[in-house]
Amino acid sequence: MPKLWAAIMAAALLVQPAAAQQKKPAAAGFPDAPGKDVLVSKCFQCHSPSMWMDQRQDRRAWESTLYRMIGRGALWTQEEIRQMAEYLGSVYGPKQ
Repeated sequence: MPKLWAAIMAAALLVQPAAAQQKKPAAAGFPDAPGKDVLVSKCFQCHSPSMWMDQRQDRRAWESTLYRMIGRGALWTQEEIRQMAEYLGSVYGPKQ
């Protein structure tokens, strides 16, 4: 019986990391709008949500920031950049 219990515990420990890796990044504070899913899937690999919440830029400035990330190794299409820049500009644009 102790061997069975040890086997069950070992299996549970092996399954836990796999389940944790499948979780999608949290996007708390990010309102739903076109471009959100692209931003979360592309940018949350390296950056935390506060990265965008602390900055306030218009669409063109966000686009410039995104192109700078390409220079640092980001792999995005022009369409993905457009979607992310429009999202960030509308949600995290300059404060009124």
